[in-house]
Amino acid sequence: MQTMPMNLPAELHRRGSDVPGGDVIVARGPLVIMAQGLLALDPEARKSCWIHSEAGDLDAAGAEEQLEGWGRLPH
Repeated sequence: MQTMPMNLPAELHRRGSDVPGGDVIVARGPLVIMAQGLLALDPEARKSCWIHSEAGDLDAAGAEEQLEGWGRLPH
């Protein structure tokens, strides 16, 4: 997977039957913060969440790949 820009505007979404319309935006901010937030959730809670940005959607595995990719960038 290609590394996305860390500062790309993104939204953390949660789906569930208790949510009107099926999903809700939990948070908005830079992709790097949304990825860290998603991975801070309990592994079971991650299953109902994803990150949306103009570059596409990421599940927890995709968010983890992005964080690993950013960690390999030269400083």
